[in-house]
Amino acid sequence: MLKRVGKPLTIALAKTDVALDAVFGAGTHLVIYKPLTHDRLRNGLRAIRALMGRRQQRGSRRVKADIVATITVDETENIPAKILDISGGGAALSIQRSLPAVKSLKLSFVLPGGKSPITTAAELVWKDVQGRLGIQFVNISPTSTLMISKWMKAHPAANRIAPSS
Repeated sequence: MLKRVGKPLTIALAKTDVALDAVFGAGTHLVIYKPLTHDRLRNGLRAIRALMGRRQQRGSRRVKADIVATITVDETENIPAKILDISGGGAALSIQRSLPAVKSLKLSFVLPGGKSPITTAAELVWKDVQGRLGIQFVNISPTSTLMISKWMKAHPAANRIAPSS
């Protein structure tokens, strides 16, 4: 007799203009956007591993955070967000409302103690039903990457989340 180990994991391949509310409302756990690229597949597979209960492999350290941010969708709609953790390559966020269909996504925030805003294009990597989502920075400027790196180094070790192996 076979035992059921856990709930099924639902993954969708979608165009960037798909209505995410409908996709996630149907029980989808992860969306990988078309056209498929090496980075999208790699990040999607990492997210799948995390959703399956395994440790996600990360190439860089993350730091726990509580940073007010704004997500801009398609250059028109601003959605308040909170950055829960951050690395040089992306962030985990929390939002209080659903994210509309995404064609383009931009994240803007100011690091605690910082003066200059950081604004970067981003790609949605994962989303859960609690309003948390993971984004990957796209074409982030070297200056912004340096600001994030310096900020992360200034944080106590207790706030660091080590990369998985």
